Amino acid sequence: MRRWISYVFVVMGSLVATALQAAEFSQPAGLIREPLVLSVVLPDGQTATLDAFVTRPNLPGHFPIALITHGTDGTEHSDRDQLTPNRYAAAALSFARHGYAAVVVLRQGYGHSSGHTDYQGNSCDQPRHARAGKMAREDILAALTAIRQYAWASHDQAVLVGQSSGGFSVIAASALNPPGVQAIISFSGGRGAIHNGLVCDKKALMSVLTSYGEKARIPTLWIYTANDRSFPSQLGQQMFAAYRHAGGRGELINLPAFDHDGHDLLISASESFWWSRISTFLQSNDLPVNAISALPEPHLPDPPGLNVSDRQVFKHYLADRGYEKAFATNGQGVWGRSAWARDQQEANRRALAFCQQYREKGEAACTLYAAGDDLVANH
Repeated sequence: MRRWISYVFVVMGSLVATALQAAEFSQPAGLIREPLVLSVVLPDGQTATLDAFVTRPNLPGHFPIALITHGTDGTEHSDRDQLTPNRYAAAALSFARHGYAAVVVLRQGYGHSSGHTDYQGNSCDQPRHARAGKMAREDILAALTAIRQYAWASHDQAVLVGQSSGGFSVIAASALNPPGVQAIISFSGGRGAIHNGLVCDKKALMSVLTSYGEKARIPTLWIYTANDRSFPSQLGQQMFAAYRHAGGRGELINLPAFDHDGHDLLISASESFWWSRISTFLQSNDLPVNAISALPEPHLPDPPGLNVSDRQVFKHYLADRGYEKAFATNGQGVWGRSAWARDQQEANRRALAFCQQYREKGEAACTLYAAGDDLVANH
């Protein structure tokens, strides 16, 4: 299930050895997962490096690109230090196993990407939605150009996918009608959310979406859930209407409630919750929809010492495709889990640290039980 990957990155003509010289990543059957650093050139001639991760079929050929971009936690610490491309590992896996080279791209200022975020210097009184959309789409389209240089990437087939502010970003990109992009999908898309459907400078947001719709001719799909706490379906309908009435091509789908907050749909929902709803849209735009590899179904025994509810937590762990992940336990009912780590070693450390945090004095020490979908050898 796993393999070791050693690599260096070529950045702006220099070989830069990363701290992950022997990083480990889960490798579901039939797929390849590996980190990328994209060296991009922006429209003004400036250069940047973007933190990215590809999940693709382990087959020869050129695959349609599914470029996936993210939302924001709204704080510099979270977006810079805690966000990794693997937060969208499950979504990337879904696209990859249907025949795409799925590349999660962190825009400037997020994760290990260079530069500043698209919200730096803004406020709720002056959110500067248009400026943010311009910055974000420049990153996205520059990343797409860089991705097309890889041997496994198609030069003329792509779908742009975004969640939350990433959804707003790919809709911003639609206004430029980028060549070779057949479709755009916005999951829970929007910008400037405060709470309960309130957004910063809603009038300006609607105006910007209208301006995008006036220019865009690429088919778009907008998806919201019944319990989205950031952009409720009613607000989603209003944003979609502003875009659509201005001339933008689009479809709107309202999905049922998901978990405690449907805003996390693309991050946390199982493929079965949403793939069938987008497959018709993809197929109608000459993009692949048929599975070429099986969805991983790991089967590991329950860790010893867990009660009934904790065993259910472990079942959720196994079902979660949020790589890189790990599960630790002390065999006496104390456990810790992690997901979305930058590599497997980091996931292992986090799971052990969480487990040890809840271990009381005198209780057995925590050990690693599962790394990814594999049982650790000493168990």
